[in-house]
Amino acid sequence: MTGFNTYRLRVLLSALLIVFLSELVSAQETAIVYGVIKSDLGIPLEYVNVVNMNTQQGVVTDASGYYEISVEADKSVTLGYSHIGFGLEERQLFLARGMRFKLDMSMERTDFQLIDVPIEDQRIRNEISTQKIDAKTIELFPSTIGGVEGILKTLPGVSSNNELSSQYSVRGGNYDENLVYVNDFEIYRPFLIRSGQQEGLSFVNPDLVSSILFSSGGFGAKYGDKIASVLDVKYKTPNKPAATFAMSLLGGSAHVEGSSESHRLTYLMGLRYKSNQYLLNTLDVSGEYKPSFTDFQTYISYQLGSDLVLGILGYYSKNKYVMIPEDRDTQFG
Repeated sequence: MTGFNTYRLRVLLSALLIVFLSELVSAQETAIVYGVIKSDLGIPLEYVNVVNMNTQQGVVTDASGYYEISVEADKSVTLGYSHIGFGLEERQLFLARGMRFKLDMSMERTDFQLIDVPIEDQRIRNEISTQKIDAKTIELFPSTIGGVEGILKTLPGVSSNNELSSQYSVRGGNYDENLVYVNDFEIYRPFLIRSGQQEGLSFVNPDLVSSILFSSGGFGAKYGDKIASVLDVKYKTPNKPAATFAMSLLGGSAHVEGSSESHRLTYLMGLRYKSNQYLLNTLDVSGEYKPSFTDFQTYISYQLGSDLVLGILGYYSKNKYVMIPEDRDTQFG
């Protein structure tokens, strides 16, 4: 048992001797560089990268700016010092084996001039509360009423109590407190539709729209004296002939546009038809529903001068409400 313990002691002493000799040999083949790094104001710098450029090995300074790094002895070594906000510093050294060399550094701050970045917004100057709506999203937006009003109902502060109606209220206001402009023409709707069963087409024809601006409050006095909201729609100014046609179970639409050779005369024409017959068959009142809504719009403009344009907006609408009720079944909870 004593022989076994003696053997273990010899093995342990041999291992310690090998480690000591290897460290001694390593220390004789390297040198130590240490010091404190400060800014040009004399403040110790933390997290300064000190890198041996020959081996790409490095250390970072502590909170007091102190560092210590091992480098190859008996050969030229380049140390690099870098820190965010300060310029790169390099020092070339040639140290003997086992030498400890103190190298304090003072790093100078570097100012960088950033490139100007232009920032553009989608709001109108002096109209902080005005929102710009992409006219291309009208065709992609699923809605039973379609048109611009379907998108408006999704905006903050805008609400509607009937999905079959294009009427909307803003911040609790009445339906007739909303301003609507088409190419700077104010649109008057002298009657209010009380029920979605008797809702016709929206005035704005999506096929003719080029831009949409909407404000739910805080708009300028140039829009008029109503207090709820303003919908400012601009129709297209075509420069070449074009036409579209669409058809569905609820109706259809078609439009043509074009301009003269000099582009001084432009025209837009749109025809729409809609019927809620298939939607209304699911109501509580059973019967024969045959409502039909048709409208025709045209906008003709002529450029009289560089800043003077003559515009004519024409509108024809026919709303036919046909309902023959048979019975009604209402459930009370």
